[in-house]
Amino acid sequence: MEEAGFIPIGEAAETLGVSITTLRRWDDSGKLRAVRKSPDGNRFYRRTDLDLFPNDIFQAAFEWASANPSAVPEIPTHIYSDNNALFQTQLTKLQNELAQIPEISSIFPLVVSVAGEIGGNSFDHNIGQWPDIPGIFFFYHAEKREVVLADRGQGILTTLRKTRPDLGTHQDALRVAFTEVVSGRNQESRGNGLKYVKQVVAKNLISLRFQSGDAELEIKHDSSESNFTNATYNIQGCIAFIRF
Repeated sequence: MEEAGFIPIGEAAETLGVSITTLRRWDDSGKLRAVRKSPDGNRFYRRTDLDLFPNDIFQAAFEWASANPSAVPEIPTHIYSDNNALFQTQLTKLQNELAQIPEISSIFPLVVSVAGEIGGNSFDHNIGQWPDIPGIFFFYHAEKREVVLADRGQGILTTLRKTRPDLGTHQDALRVAFTEVVSGRNQESRGNGLKYVKQVVAKNLISLRFQSGDAELEIKHDSSESNFTNATYNIQGCIAFIRF
């Protein structure tokens, strides 16, 4: 019987637009826990938890990354990694979940690699220098083939100016980060950082939307072209939306 404030797994699955099997898998992996189980094994969820669980993951990440420091929205703990070790644990969960989808068996390791590179850079470049909230927003929807990562760090321009003080705009910095090798940057020893990301995306059935500051980049699969534009809104750090 449904209790006030709780809904059964079937209704929860319909609310989130996923299958019951997916919700059971998320519960077992810790991604979205059922809060009660009946003697016969039926699972129940809090309505408030489902309200917080983002259906539009990019919009939720963008609102978090772009908010004024005094009004940053609270996000559920299961989509927030405050340190690199926790992020790597969540990345392993992503890998394990994608590995269960036969249609993407040849590409899922690359998706995990791209997400790992982007998330790892957030921690590497902001150690001890987070402007307000450390860590990253990290969420994925395996069935929709979407991954989003965001941080409230210094951003690409501030990071690159340490070795390229001549850079004037966020768009200049984004172009350099994705197309040029810059000495003295830690990520160069980690697979060429964002240049590695660009190469993987361009050569495979993956697309990437990446923003830092007021500059945005879109890379589509099977394309050597990178489209650098001015974004409509400014964000403090970086946000990446991966589709595959």
